[in-house]
Amino acid sequence: MKRLIAMILAWSMVLSLSACTKPQEETPAPVPETGAAQETQVQEPVSHYPVTVTDQAGREVVIEEEPKKLVSGYYISTSLMIALEDKLVGIEAKADKRPIYSLSAPELLELPNVGSAKEFDLEGCTALEPDLVVLPLKLKEAAKTLEGLGIDVLLVNPENQQQLTEMIELIAKATGTQKRAQQLLDFTAAKQKELETMLADAPTPTVYLAGNSDLLSTAGSAMYQSDLIHLAG
Repeated sequence: MKRLIAMILAWSMVLSLSACTKPQEETPAPVPETGAAQETQVQEPVSHYPVTVTDQAGREVVIEEEPKKLVSGYYISTSLMIALEDKLVGIEAKADKRPIYSLSAPELLELPNVGSAKEFDLEGCTALEPDLVVLPLKLKEAAKTLEGLGIDVLLVNPENQQQLTEMIELIAKATGTQKRAQQLLDFTAAKQKELETMLADAPTPTVYLAGNSDLLSTAGSAMYQSDLIHLAG
């Protein structure tokens, strides 16, 4: 049981910390080699705009120029976009409640917040004059309003491992950071393979994950928490 708990914690840390690694010249992004992450310089090829992407709501979005100012109104996309923190001008509300920011990029806590999925601050977001806004799927109406004001919006829905990968690829294409995104995906894939090897002979207990507001509310098979439990054995 101790081994299982350790693996769950290790996998959760790999996903969160690798997703928020800030690529800098002094601290190059990790890439896998024979199951281990090694450091290398990250140099993106020249991006050619305009680019057309299809977001996770099935909407086709044409991005005319490389986005210079980004807003993320969703904590999952913000955790990924810590790697683009020099371009972030606004993030979701209650960011100070998520240790991932204070541990890896405390400067993000000083950015204006644009509310939450339940109470999105449309006026506050617009005032930041972003080039690209990333929002959760449920904020479709806000996306329409922002696009009517000439602001590009991507709607994302990273509710399982495949959709998380799709979100990473989507944001990377929109921001011209495909090479860094692929390094991240290769790194996490290598760690997943290591985890599967370590757990090959471990017992697989039945797990129930209770919601944080209701013991009878749980994460179903279509949610990312379910994938984490499965990957952890």
